[in-house]
Amino acid sequence: MADEQLALVILAAGKGTRMRSSVPKVLHEICGRAIVRHTIALARELGAVRVVVVAGHGIEAVREALADDGVDIVEQREQLGTAHAALQAREALAGHEGPVLVMNGDHPLYRAATLRGLVEAHAGDGADVAILTTEIDDRSGASWMEHYGRIVRGADGRPERIVEERDADAATRAIREVNLGAYVARGPYLFDALSRIGSENAQGEFYLTDLIEVTLAAGGSTTAAHAPDPVETMGINDRAELAIAEREMRARINERWMREGVTLLDPAATYIDVDCEIGPDTVIAPGVSLRRGTRVGARCRIDPGVVVEASRVGDGTWLKPHCWVEHSRIGDDCILGPSAHLRPDVELGDRCRIGNYVELKNSRLGAGTKADHLSYIGDADIGSGVTFACGAITVNYDGRDKHRTTIGDDAFVGCNANLIAPVTIQARAFVAAGSTVTSEVPGGGLAVARAKQRNIEGWRDRKFGPAD
Repeated sequence: MADEQLALVILAAGKGTRMRSSVPKVLHEICGRAIVRHTIALARELGAVRVVVVAGHGIEAVREALADDGVDIVEQREQLGTAHAALQAREALAGHEGPVLVMNGDHPLYRAATLRGLVEAHAGDGADVAILTTEIDDRSGASWMEHYGRIVRGADGRPERIVEERDADAATRAIREVNLGAYVARGPYLFDALSRIGSENAQGEFYLTDLIEVTLAAGGSTTAAHAPDPVETMGINDRAELAIAEREMRARINERWMREGVTLLDPAATYIDVDCEIGPDTVIAPGVSLRRGTRVGARCRIDPGVVVEASRVGDGTWLKPHCWVEHSRIGDDCILGPSAHLRPDVELGDRCRIGNYVELKNSRLGAGTKADHLSYIGDADIGSGVTFACGAITVNYDGRDKHRTTIGDDAFVGCNANLIAPVTIQARAFVAAGSTVTSEVPGGGLAVARAKQRNIEGWRDRKFGPAD
């Protein structure tokens, strides 16, 4: 297909008013990826050499969202219909002689094999235009098909025209084959035919569906490819349909990982974004959310309620219930939680142990270091084999600036110690429980920084009176 020099035109200019959102419809996300970016990913699978996105409403937001996707973005300034939108790609594809696939930007569920079949039908049949169709047996559960046009075929069995539902009579409505809004034609032919489509209709718009009749009127030929699964042809118009598409995409993702050797204890309650990666023999419990950019190693255990976002988790690591990990790196054979929180820019070496209600931020911990419970470690560089006892914290913020704490290998920080940054605890040093440390602690030494205990006999009775 790469030899055919395929180009893809994505129609993404609509307002999406039924979404009731300030965000352009095509930028709403499904499984961690904007709707339109699912289509761009398909273009890469198909080997497309050019991708043109036709935007209108919210074009600046679209430009920003797709800045790194290597696509051309053209503007449809006036909303004059789908044919007019596709025609806006003419200049961007000037000189492109190969096939052009035109499709809607709000159809994120297409499989590459389906669209490949459409492109191959166009090439193999020698037709001027190929369209994608499917057949529906029961539309009661397919709200996205309510307005799909019916395919009327001629005596030769080829598509002759597309009749929109609002214009169809009873006999035409009885046709089960519907148009899916995806078309293939060679570049020069496509844009010439689009320029000949008129707007003689109630809405005064230029419809891409008229491409069939324009082609036949000029003596051209048409053909069609069949989409076997109507679900993948779903277009998104509102939040309810967005949720349906998310559920379908999630089911595909989960099935893929189970077939790759990952155990999902309850797939329907497991949320894995489209670009995540998971190693074999990892076990994932219900309620887990692995968000975009996450990589989980092999033989991991991820318990209920865990959220991991844009992070890497090493092999053999156990994330106990309700941990939250974001933009961080976790080594092999670590144990976290329950209810540990890794904020951005944390790096844990192998065999670290981070316990319940421990929070880390912008810190590096060496291999075998442990902070088992109720601690805060922020802006710190910590060596290997360090123990952070219960309630110990790095005091990193002076009210204006953040400062770093450095702790050497095999140091021990006792319970409820406060390390006032910037400060260094050298290797093998001890910090006594309850100490507030403000200066460097030498290697192998003990820092004790707390007031001497003083007992005042009889204080309670003098304060509150004798006991009854």
